[in-house]
Amino acid sequence: MFVVSMKTTRPRVAAYGLVLSLLAVVTFGLAGRQDALRTQAAVAGGDDSRRVAYLQELGYEAQPKWTQVREIAIPAEFDETFSAYNALQQEAGYDLSPYRGRRVKCWTYTVLNYPGEDTVQANLYEYNDRIIGGDISSTALEGFSHGLVPLKVGQPGPVTGGESNGETG
Repeated sequence: MFVVSMKTTRPRVAAYGLVLSLLAVVTFGLAGRQDALRTQAAVAGGDDSRRVAYLQELGYEAQPKWTQVREIAIPAEFDETFSAYNALQQEAGYDLSPYRGRRVKCWTYTVLNYPGEDTVQANLYEYNDRIIGGDISSTALEGFSHGLVPLKVGQPGPVTGGESNGETG
């Protein structure tokens, strides 16, 4: 049999308790953030067919192949402009806050059926092959941008002019 004994004092026990408490807080805090990252985005991405199918579910006809892909850093601290862009995301049911400080991919597709517009693109943000947000934007001089909301058939889309064009970094 093997026995280990230690002489402890109240301050030492209190210090051990404090260290264990901080470790538990950090561990459960990080686990909660990872759960938020896993559960927020319910839309599968990962390849062109899934991203285009998602746009089709929203009513947008898109080119089957992306026109641009880039990596974007979601800022660790949101400034006024990015806070406004995140509000646009939240209106569409997304939130980029859990992805602060992370790098995501932005896939850009040409939208072919936006009413009354010729130069419209869809930007889809992906993290771990899940669509976590995006926007529909006109590339015209007096263009528009709105979140990933369904296109209304037979009437102009949900245009909210003067918003961000999706260029976040």
